[in-house]
Amino acid sequence: MKKFLFLIITASSLCAQNLPDMKNQAGWSDKEKKEFLNYIKSSRPMPESQVKYAAASGSQEKVKISKASYASLGLVLDSVVRDQGATSKTEPAALGAKFLLGGHLFSWIRYYGGVKYNRMGQDKIDGKRARLSHFEFPAGLELALIPLGTPHTRYLILRGGLSEHYFSSSAKKSDFKDSLLGWTPAWNLALGYEWQLNDSNWRFHILSEGYRSISSGGHSPFYGLGITSGFVYTF
Repeated sequence: MKKFLFLIITASSLCAQNLPDMKNQAGWSDKEKKEFLNYIKSSRPMPESQVKYAAASGSQEKVKISKASYASLGLVLDSVVRDQGATSKTEPAALGAKFLLGGHLFSWIRYYGGVKYNRMGQDKIDGKRARLSHFEFPAGLELALIPLGTPHTRYLILRGGLSEHYFSSSAKKSDFKDSLLGWTPAWNLALGYEWQLNDSNWRFHILSEGYRSISSGGHSPFYGLGITSGFVYTF
């Protein structure tokens, strides 16, 4: 019986000696790699003294996911209509530019803010035509919806928000029968279509937009209708 136990202990010792150092696997030679493969094929248990335990890390890195932002630059063609009760006065359409910065609240909900500028005309009391600078500062939310049956790179855009309009001119308010000069708040709505260009960060959109003044600001209410088209870059 004693001889049998001695043989078992001796065999176990020899097996352990034939194992490469499990704590230094990066420095194994071809001979040690072969011995380890042979050991695995033998299905023998691994001696505990050869196992290297990795200490658990007390701190885990937090992965911060950033949401996409975008910048948009486009051309605007719109016309201001002054509501004078029973009648209305439509000013000729004016070409301008619009710049927006925005980001994603969710994959299909975005926020935006920016500035639009164009120049327009208004008749004075003496019959002459005055040139007005028209600034608009819009801010709001937009929905980017994917119509059924279309690729995921095309969106139906529904935009809504508020804006502040500022009209300025070298002429004075007293030069007009119903002056637009000064600051006036308004609400905005837009409906359009947008698509991504060749799986890039660039998109192109075209929208039909409208706005209407909320308060008179000392003059008759006004509203505007127009078209915006331009490029969007996502970063």
